[in-house]
Amino acid sequence: MTRSIIALIATSLTLASCESGPAKRAITLSVEGGGGKTVYFDRFENNMPYHVDSVKLDAQGKGVLKTIGLPLDFYRIGLDNEQLIVALDSAEELTIEAKAGSLAQPIKASGSVHTDALLQFYSDARAYDAQREALRAKISATPGDTASIKAFNAMNAAFHEQCKQFVLQHSNTPAALTAVNKLSIQDEFELFKKVRNDLRPVMGRSSFFAMFRDQVDRIEQQEVQMKMQEEEMKRLSNLLPIGGEAPEIRQNTPEGGSYALSDLRGKIVLIDFWASWCRPCRMENPNVKRVYERFNKKGFEILGVSLDRDHAAWVKAIQDDGLPWKHVSDLGFWNNAAAQEYGVTGIPYTVLVDREGKILDKGLRGEQLEQKLAELLGK
Repeated sequence: MTRSIIALIATSLTLASCESGPAKRAITLSVEGGGGKTVYFDRFENNMPYHVDSVKLDAQGKGVLKTIGLPLDFYRIGLDNEQLIVALDSAEELTIEAKAGSLAQPIKASGSVHTDALLQFYSDARAYDAQREALRAKISATPGDTASIKAFNAMNAAFHEQCKQFVLQHSNTPAALTAVNKLSIQDEFELFKKVRNDLRPVMGRSSFFAMFRDQVDRIEQQEVQMKMQEEEMKRLSNLLPIGGEAPEIRQNTPEGGSYALSDLRGKIVLIDFWASWCRPCRMENPNVKRVYERFNKKGFEILGVSLDRDHAAWVKAIQDDGLPWKHVSDLGFWNNAAAQEYGVTGIPYTVLVDREGKILDKGLRGEQLEQKLAELLGK
């Protein structure tokens, strides 16, 4: 094989390898007054723009940006201190006609359904903002103008509904993120979840989507936790219904003997779940002590059930806080048998029991407890 043929083959292979690179899409620009200026195409990473490509416009303000097919996301076209935010998927090309000085509101943008939706929403939002500010100024100038106030409220309600409908129609495009953020996540949470779910498969790599997804995920987790708490409170309420029999408690005293709730039958009894290591409990003890001193001679008693696990710490806390009532514990910490049976999930926690051993109330502390005892035992 001659050298000329080898050279020809090598050249052909080089050309073939150059032409097999990633396909690029074109963003065709025509910017009146932009002749000789450089336009940048930027992607976003952690909300910060990074240059992907640039082109110097010719004397007529025309030029073409050529970028590889980046995933569906928001992108930025920048000229001097101006910017136009667009939304593109990996296959879309775009043609922009604009004027320098008003790049954000192009004369024409075609070729991308995602950018069409985004720019349409921007236009609607600008119109709403202008009307709102005009009415706000009118109301400020004439505070008694009920017609203007009514028009202001009606306009806000209409734009809210417009945003909802836009999101429903464009829930799988980046424009939905712009529109849904005009709404309240607490009031329209189902709609926020729909946007998250619809965008996840098509926009999962976007940092803008990631922030939105995380926000929705957090609220969703909070809702799950709140529902679980409500169900637990309902379970505990059913476990110890008001008017029901208070389960028997029999545990060890600090001295090593045994004492039971039933030993206090005939008295109004406050079962006080607490512990030496519980700072809120220790802070509450002076209030409990005051109530005890006020009502003890009228037939009121307290049974302190400690969730301690250290006998010495338990005894020291009783002595340091000067707690003269009955005390018991099995030193089981959160596994204290009485606490488990009474559904105690946090301390201090109280259960008020009548003279016959029936539950009168739960969770009473401070002033509420004092008022309840005054009703039962007199002032």
